[in-house]
Amino acid sequence: MSTIPKDELDARLAKLRKAAKDAGFDAILAFSTCKTQANVRWLTGYYTRFAGWQHVSGDEYSMFGSCAALIPVDGEPLLRSDQSWDAPRVEEISPWEDAGSTFALGADIGRTIARRGYERIGIDNWHLFPVVHYLAMKEAAPAAELVETRLISEVRRVKSPYEIERLRKAEEVADAAAIAGMEAVRPGATEHECALAAEIVALELGDMESGGNPIIGSTKSFGTGVCLPSREKVLERGDWMIFDVLPRFDGYCGDIARMRLAGDESDLTPEMKHYYDATLLMNRETIKNIKPGISTGELNDICKAVAAQEGVADILSPLLGHATGLDIHDIPDFWDDRSPLQAGEVITIEPCLGIPGKVGTRIEDVLLVTEDGHESLTNAPRELVA
Repeated sequence: MSTIPKDELDARLAKLRKAAKDAGFDAILAFSTCKTQANVRWLTGYYTRFAGWQHVSGDEYSMFGSCAALIPVDGEPLLRSDQSWDAPRVEEISPWEDAGSTFALGADIGRTIARRGYERIGIDNWHLFPVVHYLAMKEAAPAAELVETRLISEVRRVKSPYEIERLRKAEEVADAAAIAGMEAVRPGATEHECALAAEIVALELGDMESGGNPIIGSTKSFGTGVCLPSREKVLERGDWMIFDVLPRFDGYCGDIARMRLAGDESDLTPEMKHYYDATLLMNRETIKNIKPGISTGELNDICKAVAAQEGVADILSPLLGHATGLDIHDIPDFWDDRSPLQAGEVITIEPCLGIPGKVGTRIEDVLLVTEDGHESLTNAPRELVA
């Protein structure tokens, strides 16, 4: 059985069913992949871990790496994995009796839809749902209307006490990993050595599978905002390392970004110090405004105003942050979402500056929206110099 308590799973299922009924659906299809796990994992505890080819018959192959749960407004839900060899694990973890694996995910679920007479089905993670499964589902249930929705993602926005407890632990792991990485930074160390110091702690204290690949690099390599640590890059005085570490705890994703200088502040040019100070100011000023009712789009506006004030608006990343939970990047996103935040949502604030080949900055914290404001779940020091 799932390690998630039964009362927690029952509450999630009831919450989704009410939302589905209010939206006029007969059923909701939760779809997840090995990289985007949250929808099915939130409902059942099951998630796929790998992706690749599997042989079906003759010269036929199918691509595995996903799973789906069909949640009717009334009636028994079902869980299917497209990994034939993972059937025992599906059956062991599933909270429902109707659970197993199939080579033909869309056709299998489509036949159930037709047999039960469901007329309007919402497909969450529509943008990930493979066309091969969609066409097979349509063929098996031609009378059914298959509709794009993000209903499960919206229902998951407000976290339960059970989830908040795990997100706190995930952020404790993120703090410890970032601190270990920062303590490894010194002139003569390689990017890889510093990254390894952080990742070892993340795996020691958290799950064996992270929430995503860490983004760790030094001053110039981080200019695009995404990089891999190099075994060859040796830190010089005046370089800084950025640690964007993504551990999990009990499935829930921690997130953090911190910067640490090799050397001391006398090694920094005034320009580089300004980039760091501006990033820290954007982080602090934006966080001050987090409370129920404000939108992430409005928080982005606040950050952009500080960037303009500091003269760095032209090198500011448009992505200020995102929600986090069982997926590292969830709803709401900060580009221009104007939906109001609610108490119980967990979001990141991560202003990032970048000039490719020259400089990159990012300071990221994870915040719980509370009834009267916010609480920081991140506690690692932000200082550039130890």
